[in-house]
Amino acid sequence: MAELSFVGQGKFALLSVENVYTDFPDDQNYQHRLSDGTWICVRLPVIIDTHWKEWIGTIRLERLENSNLIMIVSEGSANPQVLDEHHKKLQKRLSQTFCLLQLSGVIEYEGANLLCGSFFDGKSEIRQMSEFPFFYQTRGYSRTPVTIERLEKAVQLRKSRDEMDSSPNDFKRLKWGWRVLMDGLQKEHSDERIHQFVRSLEALILPEVGKTKRQFTHRCQTFAKASTHTKQIIEEAFELRSMTEHLNDWKEAVVSYPEHDRKMVALHRTRQMEQLATFAYSHILESCTIRKHFITEMKQREFWKLSDDARRNIWGMQLDLTGISNVRAFDSWGRAISTS
Repeated sequence: MAELSFVGQGKFALLSVENVYTDFPDDQNYQHRLSDGTWICVRLPVIIDTHWKEWIGTIRLERLENSNLIMIVSEGSANPQVLDEHHKKLQKRLSQTFCLLQLSGVIEYEGANLLCGSFFDGKSEIRQMSEFPFFYQTRGYSRTPVTIERLEKAVQLRKSRDEMDSSPNDFKRLKWGWRVLMDGLQKEHSDERIHQFVRSLEALILPEVGKTKRQFTHRCQTFAKASTHTKQIIEEAFELRSMTEHLNDWKEAVVSYPEHDRKMVALHRTRQMEQLATFAYSHILESCTIRKHFITEMKQREFWKLSDDARRNIWGMQLDLTGISNVRAFDSWGRAISTS
């Protein structure tokens, strides 16, 4: 079995994730190479010399040593000592993969650091280190472990993102919505999260001015299984988004519910919109057939002019929003412990 090693001279990027909930073998020497060459390790595989230990500091060094998900990419280089765009390219590759990993469920972890470095003369050196933006879960979540299968799927989705990035004049609205979705996943408070999740879906449905709510409710039922209950869920989620947008009290969007249930309903709608948005973007990235309908705004308009049956036939699998449980109680982490 191949093992990670830095041979010759080159550059590398490393993403260390601290105290992640994983489903890896209980082996400190475990390593796995993904299909794109990214190495997965459960402990830091590079030696940090005295100079870098002093520069990093004790606390950050402990965080690195506590990391149990290490992602590494490397490439050969004629000038390994120079910190340049080559390092940035490798860092971007890891960053995109880690972001796309969140589409299959925001991972439970304590923090992440992105490093880059060089290897030459039989040694490796860390040249730069920065803290990676944190992804939060919506209160009432159920944690799912990081697996090799999830990481491999993230790699495949990243290849689609790379194709999109290679066409700077295409997929503009899809790219904008992607940035909004990532921003939403990095928000801690549920009202800010649902605001961004709904906006990321608006990027996909391309609503006409003055018809946003009606078209949002209708068109999102291409991504989600259509029903009277689904329609109500989407309408209420849109109203919660609007309350945040205009700095109004979010409770006004769920005033039809008993007062003691309103917060639970709002959190439920946030989790539903989070899953709908991550599902929709993942589905588009997985299918080049679907993705071609989002290349330009003109293509999007043509897609939304199709009949409901024609669009749903193109889209394929839909998400059942009604199957996402309403959480009634939480543990100290905000995880679900009781549902209805």
